[in-house]
Amino acid sequence: MNRFWVVGCVLALCALVIAASLAFSNSFAPPTARTGAPGESLCNSCHTGGTNTVGGSLAIQNVPASYTPGQVYAITVQLQRTGQQRWGFELVPVRDSSGVSVMAGRLTATSNTTTLQLDNVFGKPRIYVSHYSGIVDGTFWGTANGPVSWTFNWTAPQVGAGDVTFFAAGNAANGDGGNGSGDVIYTATQLSAEAPSTAVTTTTWGKIKAFYRSK
Repeated sequence: MNRFWVVGCVLALCALVIAASLAFSNSFAPPTARTGAPGESLCNSCHTGGTNTVGGSLAIQNVPASYTPGQVYAITVQLQRTGQQRWGFELVPVRDSSGVSVMAGRLTATSNTTTLQLDNVFGKPRIYVSHYSGIVDGTFWGTANGPVSWTFNWTAPQVGAGDVTFFAAGNAANGDGGNGSGDVIYTATQLSAEAPSTAVTTTTWGKIKAFYRSK
């Protein structure tokens, strides 16, 4: 048997094993920093079936047009595409005014289909929320066409954070566990402005007395 043919077969088999291993591991939770936010890439480095192609969509729902600092909001990510049957996503909110897009607020996983992961971008920490398959299948494998959705909580940042942009990427996969050529990536962004603070009028006992005396 030709020695080079044997070596070639072994290398090809190794490549298939590695690809299958990556696909399997990413079904539990995706790699971080794949949302398309400043300094990040997308999932299409591995899932190469196209980006934002006609026939599907990704939406970030229930983001307030203007947020109240410190308030908790339930955010939903919804993904769909005709012909696909396995699903994944990742999202991060960042401050627009930070210069290096610092993480904005706090994320909380509220179901067993989502998880949180930490990474550093531009030397600053970012926490990501994404699909997760542990006790249950967070990729909703077998749900043909979608839509599928994941819900989690976002606690808005404190006063002075300014505008916040949510960046998300979703993977509408064909579920074959292959090399990703049939998986389509969708992206979405959503802006939330900081609500103006309510003006507070100071008073004194003298002002209070003068007010009642005038009645």
